[in-house]
Amino acid sequence: MLRYLRFFVNPIVMTIISVGLLFGGVWMWLPGILYIAGVAIADQLYPHDTEEAPYKFPAVLDVALYLSLPMVLLLFVCLMWAMGSGSTDIFGIGAFIQQHTGIDVVAARNNTAWYHYPLMLLSIALPANGASGLAGHELTHRTSRPFDLWLGRTAMATWWGIAFPIEHVYGHHAYVATTKDPATAARGDSLYQHLPKALKRTVVNAWELETERLKKLGKSFWSPSNVLLRMGAVSVFFTVSAYMLAGIPGLLAYFYICFMCKVTLEALNYVEHYGLLRQPDQPVQPRHSWNCNHTVSGVFTYNLTRHSHHHADAQVHYQDLKAFAEQPEMPGGLQTAYLSVFVPSLWRKKIAPKLLTWDREQAAEAEYPLLAQANIDSGWPELMDSVANEKTGMHGHSGGQTAAA
Repeated sequence: MLRYLRFFVNPIVMTIISVGLLFGGVWMWLPGILYIAGVAIADQLYPHDTEEAPYKFPAVLDVALYLSLPMVLLLFVCLMWAMGSGSTDIFGIGAFIQQHTGIDVVAARNNTAWYHYPLMLLSIALPANGASGLAGHELTHRTSRPFDLWLGRTAMATWWGIAFPIEHVYGHHAYVATTKDPATAARGDSLYQHLPKALKRTVVNAWELETERLKKLGKSFWSPSNVLLRMGAVSVFFTVSAYMLAGIPGLLAYFYICFMCKVTLEALNYVEHYGLLRQPDQPVQPRHSWNCNHTVSGVFTYNLTRHSHHHADAQVHYQDLKAFAEQPEMPGGLQTAYLSVFVPSLWRKKIAPKLLTWDREQAAEAEYPLLAQANIDSGWPELMDSVANEKTGMHGHSGGQTAAA
């Protein structure tokens, strides 16, 4: 039973974080901070999860995913309520709480010091992505199940995530570990160097992919069949709703969360694919993604951590993904690695040895020229010790190469 219930932890935590926004003060940000830190710490305490026993009742696990849209709606409403002021009481939520608990949350909100609000926004960005992006990611891969696909796309569109579901499923999974993939960061690129390129190319790729699909159907880009336009309508609806419910403060808070959801998604991609390369004409293999079998990260991300198998077969549902424990592992668990990428020097210290190990133990010999050039272009001297550079005789500095004498 616990094997099933553990995947409902995410919706429960999202509910606690959302409701906390209503009580003002530290409750607006403390649950979110505890969530972020707690997952990273717990990952180090629990043993790795390599269990692969089949689930007899997969429909139960679908419910955990289907709760994503209600969780997104709850977080949105609670955020807008928190951004209100004076006697504003969206949907009578404050009156309901006071009637049943005696707590005057409207007064608590109005007496909350200003500095709690930036802390609140910082603390809920990752949970907001957890409520929409992580479950949405799984659902948008279920292209043969219309309801699942609609639900995943709608949950992501709530925070203006309209390009990701298209580019990720039809672009990223085809281009992963090549220079054409927006999500695969080049060796030497910090997160801050990678983000602008990834955000732009994700939109451009999604636009091109959807345009090509509609062209094959003989339909205009402005057709109602355009998935980007349909998801965009959802995003516009929530944008207007944010303003109507909480005015300019609510609109600004909403745009911030939208932007940070994109950042957190790209940061996760950055971790999962950093610096790995393959020949574009060769099939994607499990070794072309960083894997992770840390238990707690897996629970909160619907096994997105088992990324090697996910890229080997993207149609496999999350509960059926294999551990692939022999595949290259990201440093320290997904949450720990994710947090470290915001400090480029720390990420470099963690990932450089992993890249050297991958070159030595996982790379195919035919990939050595690509890897050697990537190591040169990175500008990281420590990558010059790669077996790829030794075997190809390619040495040099960023921006160029020389053959060994």
